[in-house]
Amino acid sequence: MDISVVITTCNRPAFLKEALEGIAAQTYKPKEVIVVNDCSEISYESALDAIKKVNGKHILLKERSGANRARNIGIEECSGEIIAFLDDDDIWLPNYLSEISEQYQSGAVAVVTGFKQMGKENVVVINSDVEVTKTSLLRGNTYCGMSGFSCRREILEQLRFDETLPNGQDWDMFVRLLTREMDFRNIPKALFLYRFQNEDGIGAKVRRLAPKDIYPRLASAYKHKEFLEDYWFKKRVSEQVLFSLKHKKNKKDWILLSIRLAGFKATVNFFFRALRRKVLKKPMSI
Repeated sequence: MDISVVITTCNRPAFLKEALEGIAAQTYKPKEVIVVNDCSEISYESALDAIKKVNGKHILLKERSGANRARNIGIEECSGEIIAFLDDDDIWLPNYLSEISEQYQSGAVAVVTGFKQMGKENVVVINSDVEVTKTSLLRGNTYCGMSGFSCRREILEQLRFDETLPNGQDWDMFVRLLTREMDFRNIPKALFLYRFQNEDGIGAKVRRLAPKDIYPRLASAYKHKEFLEDYWFKKRVSEQVLFSLKHKKNKKDWILLSIRLAGFKATVNFFFRALRRKVLKKPMSI
């Protein structure tokens, strides 16, 4: 069974080299690796040998297009039966491709996996489901980010990633696969290393937003409002608005915005859950 790998990257050649080294160490070798470079201003000369080592193809986009467009371009370039996605700042453990290949050989259409936090490998995030469920997706993306997602190419060519979404593209794809009643499986094992809270990552960017700029980040919730229904919709909106509140300026404005968009109850519940996580010392979530 042929597996193609799509890596999206932007201005992080050093991270990309580490990700490629993880691919080179796989016990199950991919057919090809498509590196889609989203118009980086930084030279990738230092990563070219690592790309070549894994039978990779480097595609440099001429204008900044966003991660979803980059992934869709990667899909168009792939020839393997299965496409596995990897963000440039994460690293697959050596058995990642062999584990997911077993699932596809037994009929899976799409697969997600658990992960470890890079640098704090004792922090393990695993959903115990063996198949992706609505119960879990109502709570948000309780599985993994894009580095733990793979799918049959013929399905991805139909669905593609929603290029209008600035975030939540993984959860959006998972919901669309689930609602089409695909054989969508979860491997309850930590099979990759997730680099948490990069200085140039999504979390850091969200902390710098003004309340008026949050609305695009709520798009996935509004897109799947019917799927979520009232309680889970409001919970998701409040979590998006209040995410990383302690690092934001104008905290009062953010709290008032949450109350306006999600309601008083959902906003209070956000703080209750945060306090409970702190008391119980629960691990990070994605």
